[in-house]
This record gives sequence, structure tokens and C-alpha cells, in this order.
Amino acid sequence: MIVLVAHGTRDPEGARVIDRLASRVRARGVGVRVAFADVLRPDVTAVLDGLRCPADGTVVVPAFLAHGYHVRADIPAQVARSSRPRTVVSRPLGPAPVLLGAVCDRLREAGYREGDAVVLAAAGSSDERALSEVNSVAAALAARLGTAVRVGYAATATPTVADAVAAA
Repeated sequence: MIVLVAHGTRDPEGARVIDRLASRVRARGVGVRVAFADVLRPDVTAVLDGLRCPADGTVVVPAFLAHGYHVRADIPAQVARSSRPRTVVSRPLGPAPVLLGAVCDRLREAGYREGDAVVLAAAGSSDERALSEVNSVAAALAARLGTAVRVGYAATATPTVADAVAAA
């Protein structure tokens, strides 16, 4: 069983995206439950407590791009508070090379053309490792697109998304 953990958002599209991802994994014959690290419910603790399958083989998969606070602290703490405190927590999904293809696809769908300025917007973190991972993704995206990619953060880190857009 996979417990796929998203951040959570007040935007209903966010929950639909993680549900679509979970459905695609289920279509491959794998059991999946969705949990949220923040904002929405159920959290990881509630999902793990509600599972009826054997504890062996259950893996919590953070659907995050970097090892920020939620991946390093919140998700493991929620697992520890559950009735299955030994559940394995995998690395986050990113920065995975396959995700770069999805980012490029989304850029093209949005109208990106060669030579356009690109800003990679990230949530932000106080953790230097997470910021380094975002910079690695930006560098890999720049290499794939053949253009500079600036990084902007929604919170906690600088530059802000607005500043990165203005600089681009």
C-alpha cells in the first residue's frame, strides 16, 4: 500500500491533481491512499490508522519536489504518531528527471516558446538542502530548455516569485 502525501491547498484543483496521480498508480494495480501534510485532511496519521492491510509493505511517499520541512519533519512526525510508527517514508518524488519532462510539457501547454524567460516558482524553505534541490531542478530545466531559468519563492526564501519575474 502506498500512502501518497501532498502538501494540501485551499485550491480544489490541487486535491484533484493528487487524486489523478493516485488514480494512475491504482490503474497499475497498486493500492494507494492520499494524505496531506498540511492544510487539508486526512493527514498521514489518520490514513495510516485507518488502513486494514498488513503494516509490512506500506510506504509513505511524499509528493514533494524537495526535502523541505514537511518531508523532513512533519511527515515523519505524523507517521510516528500513528498506529504504524515503523512505516517506511520514501524520498520525495523530486527532483526526479521524469518530472522535468512534465514541467517542459506544462510550459509548452502554457505557450512557452524558445527564448522566453522562465521562472521556476517554488514554495520556499529555510532548509539549505531544499533550496539547493530547487536550484538543481532549475539548472536541469535550463539545460533541457537551453535558456536561463530563474528561481522565485512563494515564502520563507528569496527572491520572491514577483522579484524573479521582474528580474526576468
